[in-house]
Amino acid sequence: MADVERREFLLFDNSSFPVTEAIKATRTNLMFTTAKERCPVISFTSAHMGEGKSTVCANMALAFAEAGFKTLVIDADMRKPTLNKYYKIKSSPGLSDILGGLVKENFIYPTKYKNLHVLPSGTIPPNPSELLTSERMSILLNELRETLDYIFIDTPPILIVTDAIALSNKVTGTVVAVRQNFSRTNLIKEAVDALNNVNGKVLGFIFNDYDIESMAYNKQYKYGKYERYGGYDKKPVKSASPVSLDDD
Repeated sequence: MADVERREFLLFDNSSFPVTEAIKATRTNLMFTTAKERCPVISFTSAHMGEGKSTVCANMALAFAEAGFKTLVIDADMRKPTLNKYYKIKSSPGLSDILGGLVKENFIYPTKYKNLHVLPSGTIPPNPSELLTSERMSILLNELRETLDYIFIDTPPILIVTDAIALSNKVTGTVVAVRQNFSRTNLIKEAVDALNNVNGKVLGFIFNDYDIESMAYNKQYKYGKYERYGGYDKKPVKSASPVSLDDD
């Protein structure tokens, strides 16, 4: 996928007014749903691959940052990282290196968007699930909560690997991405059941890649659609340098 196409996944850069308003409405719903917790930690996942959970996570983090909240997005999809390509940063060192005790500092990178920082996935490890369930992960999240307003975590699909399930007891709740004309109802149910079986909290679903043109009543209301989930950008990127969140 060309680099310009990857950037277009960040909808505030290139989207219609109705799509932007839909993202802002979802932001409001998440704010009310998590209002009782200091610095909510919200994970994003899907039942299977290709349903747009990384796109949804990246745009929700951007929406909260745009509203003035100090926001961090963490790429915990350590098997197939994506967020570094969205934000033009290095993929490592990052989360896996921190949790594995390979580095002493937290490699948190700024973005061109005010209030938005990224913790990339890090070096691809042999044991992502074990790292996410570790005490180091709990300590890291507790430390980050002291200086942030919201933390968003991109996790792998539930029915592919156990990483999202492993992390579910460390987060405020989970948002499940569902893609129009792609997601299967039985697989969505399996994913939700898997979260419920470990007492994970499902905050809700985000309907991704919605195409109003396919609906019978599209003549009066046209809300646009999300950009479609795509593959990897093979081109090298110019990377920002890590910073301390206390610098803002």
